[in-house]
Amino acid sequence: KIFMDPFVIEAGINHFGKKKEADLILKFFLNSKFKKITFMLHSEKFYSTQKKIGFDFKLEKSFYQKAIKKCHFKNKKIGLSVSSEENFPDFSNLKFDFFKLLSLNINNFKLIKQLKKLNKPVFVSTGHGAADKNIKKCLNAFGKMKKKIVILHTPMSYDPEELNFSRINYLKKKFKLPVGYSNHNNDIESINILSAYNPEAIFVYCKPLKKRRRIYPDNAHAFYFDQLKKMNFDYQKFKKMNKKIKTIKTVKIFTDKFKI
Repeated sequence: KIFMDPFVIEAGINHFGKKKEADLILKFFLNSKFKKITFMLHSEKFYSTQKKIGFDFKLEKSFYQKAIKKCHFKNKKIGLSVSSEENFPDFSNLKFDFFKLLSLNINNFKLIKQLKKLNKPVFVSTGHGAADKNIKKCLNAFGKMKKKIVILHTPMSYDPEELNFSRINYLKKKFKLPVGYSNHNNDIESINILSAYNPEAIFVYCKPLKKRRRIYPDNAHAFYFDQLKKMNFDYQKFKKMNKKIKTIKTVKIFTDKFKI
């Protein structure tokens, strides 16, 4: 097990590049029971395109430096989702605990080469229809570092019939590696079902503010802080239901005292 506690809170870019909102997410995480968080480093092309229409999603490097120190002080882990080999070197020297390789870059071998040098755990997302052959190419590119890889089943659909949780077990058997789940679904209750599949990690997006008319980049499948707390509580409850026990305590479940 790379991580015993499965949940990874994803800030993504739902902070809109605003330090104040990124700090809100970080503060919630540091004061919560969650042990892992990740932010997203998008491509320079994305940042420049969005800036032209009025959105500056980029956080300063100094924010990450301070966030890493705060997380480590609380014995928590912080990771970075990466999507480009161009700007990643500027952040690769920071002491992130793990990385997430976005599915669009599953065969970006230049980026994989940079990740290999760091020798840190990497979560490989398989969204956007990443076929088995693409996963295999990715794992081969990581070579001996494959032991630090966790594959993420990433169904990008709001249709419950397309979540296909059974693929978690299929991927485990196929690639002989730990497999987690990256949530891109708007049904919070679906997370409870995952407990039966024992995923190595569960990535869930968060959003900090309940502003009217606010639409986040990852909006419908992101959850507010109070929802995340409930999600964790419910998941642990369902996990206990799936836990194998040696003995069962017999209790009287039928009453002989009736009342109408």
